[in-house]
Amino acid sequence: MKLVLFGPAYPFRGGIAQFSGVLYQALITAGHDVRVVNFRKQFPRLLFPGATQYDDSPQALKLPSERTFTLWNPFSWMGTARAIRKQDPDLIAFMWWMPFFGIGYWAVAKLLPKKYRARIVYVMHNVIPHERRFGDVYLSRLALNSAHFYLTLSKTEETQMRRLFPRVDSTRIRYSPHPVYDCYAPFSGDRAAAQRQIGIEAEHLLLFFGFVREYKGLDILLRAMPDILRNDPQLKLVVAGEYYQDRAKYDAQIASLGIGQSVIIRDHYISGDEVGAYFAAADCVVLPYRSATQSGIVQVAYALDTPVITTDVGGLAEVVEDGVTGFLVPPEDPQAIAEAVRKFYRTGSRLAFVANVRAASRRFSWDALIETITSFAG
Repeated sequence: MKLVLFGPAYPFRGGIAQFSGVLYQALITAGHDVRVVNFRKQFPRLLFPGATQYDDSPQALKLPSERTFTLWNPFSWMGTARAIRKQDPDLIAFMWWMPFFGIGYWAVAKLLPKKYRARIVYVMHNVIPHERRFGDVYLSRLALNSAHFYLTLSKTEETQMRRLFPRVDSTRIRYSPHPVYDCYAPFSGDRAAAQRQIGIEAEHLLLFFGFVREYKGLDILLRAMPDILRNDPQLKLVVAGEYYQDRAKYDAQIASLGIGQSVIIRDHYISGDEVGAYFAAADCVVLPYRSATQSGIVQVAYALDTPVITTDVGGLAEVVEDGVTGFLVPPEDPQAIAEAVRKFYRTGSRLAFVANVRAASRRFSWDALIETITSFAG
């Protein structure tokens, strides 16, 4: 089958670009003819909260693409439609996660001939974003109305799609769980060697991983730390990821809670060649999210045999099995997080969960996702 993937990919970084790269590789491995129509520019510099939008690490998922799309350049919309049309694809997969791009996506779809518009499937990372803004629903409806099919990565998002588009035929919305990110090489040494690699020494180590944003609830985890440390004074938490909001408030919170000796901040983008060491060094990943659709970080953890403590929000309960691959706790509840951490170590720490994590990860394959995507082509 001939497919076009439209959305950010290498050299951009972040979860959507990563997903596009791994999906591209999986489709090629499955024998499909795949082309990527990429963004030329992703965000205006003034609107981007991080240090850089580009991934120049050795482990970046490099793939060939035609870079055409810039939201604020309408001429690029026409160029993007031409780039898609010239491939004469059987299916066109638009990567959707942010209403910010809604009008540009709508325009690209409308500029395609009718026969190609009937072949568009939106891969839904977020139906509506975690941190909503005025106009999000309007822009989402505008863009999504231009598609013919929809693929959600969690049952929660499938339900939201059906609420947003109650008149859409049920066969046009399908669900396939977010696959594991098996693109990261596992660390080759033991836990002690991994800790030396990242420059941390801790008998017990928790990992908060990924971009720091309000909805991810780092402040809630920090509020849980005094209670955690009363039971386990030697435990440490490493926060590994770039801050997409003001770091100062978190630093002030750490100081006011008196936990500065137990919290290690790595305020930078964790490149692909570092990921394996961080997950091997930690006992568990903690994701205290206020809201969620699904989480790519859970799927990184599963690929690297790491259990997860997370909140019961969005689609997270669909992938984290309470007491089996980690623990689920109520959102906005520091005491529940502290109790889950205590239970985790009483249960036997990481080794007690590894076999279950490996077994669970087999349920989240790229083959299954590809089968669902290609089924839209009949």
